[in-house]
Amino acid sequence: MGRRIFAGKPMSVDRLATLVLIAALGYLIVRTCRKWPDRRRRWLGWALASALVAYAAVTYAQMGLAGALSLAYALPLELCHWVMIACVITLLRPSRVASEVAYYWGLAGTSQALVTPDISLGFPSWEFVLFFWSHGGVLLAIVFIIAGQGFRPGPGSIWRAFAWLNAYALAVGTIDRLFGWNYGYLCAKPYHPSLLDTMGPWPWYLLALEAVALVSFSLLYLPWRLRRENRS
Repeated sequence: MGRRIFAGKPMSVDRLATLVLIAALGYLIVRTCRKWPDRRRRWLGWALASALVAYAAVTYAQMGLAGALSLAYALPLELCHWVMIACVITLLRPSRVASEVAYYWGLAGTSQALVTPDISLGFPSWEFVLFFWSHGGVLLAIVFIIAGQGFRPGPGSIWRAFAWLNAYALAVGTIDRLFGWNYGYLCAKPYHPSLLDTMGPWPWYLLALEAVALVSFSLLYLPWRLRRENRS
């Protein structure tokens, strides 16, 4: 059994060690991509994609064994699912659309989740392992997309990522309404207390999330814009 992580408790040793490990792996990916030829870098990208696919397979197998598979909870309709799908697509075959979705959606959500993980048990619980496997895997995939595939957010990328985000919300929100589901928390807030509780009732918290997303995307683009301005 893993140790229970309580809200407000200082960062646990296992969580800190895992974050350091993820950072070290990210640094190693950057160094490796600078030295390896294209063919070997492609193999590294495929390995990272395989790790994310393996996570999905293990998660669904665990849900199946627990009898938790259901249309209301097990379909790949959460925002994090689409981040993973975008990562896998562009790791296997570089795509501007998939790279932009992975970069903006992934970093906006993953970095915050890694610092404040919504888990109750520490290492070596499956909850802990799966959480950091998925979020750490996405972060490392984004590092590779930048260092190994040369992705650079360009002008207009913020609005394209934001448009795809709204397309996701419209499509999944419609599905939620039709079937009485709540993927993406688009029809109701989480049962447990969350940041959404500070953003007003439905549907106003959705508008607040739109503003948060746009600000986050702008901040993620800022270093690249400054870099271009300094070079010009």
